[in-house]
Amino acid sequence: MANDVKVLKLITGEEVLTRIEQKDTMFVLEEPMVLQSNINQQTGQITHMLVPWLMSGKGKKISISIDHVIAHDDLKDKAEKDYLATITGITL
Repeated sequence: MANDVKVLKLITGEEVLTRIEQKDTMFVLEEPMVLQSNINQQTGQITHMLVPWLMSGKGKKISISIDHVIAHDDLKDKAEKDYLATITGITL
């Protein structure tokens, strides 16, 4: 699972998109992001954007206990491309 891009479902209910590496009883999350939905007030259309999971955090790598993750899965192709484009600045 080293540096695989995954979506994690946390015990808090959050879904976090991240590169992930397991170290003993911890997951190391690299540049974790969450999907945020916004409604355009003029058109009523819903748009989505990826934002950092910890808005005020400095680190690009964050460790969390495996016990805080209730599920993980591979990302859908478009979600993975969007995540990688957001963190690297390179459009795939």
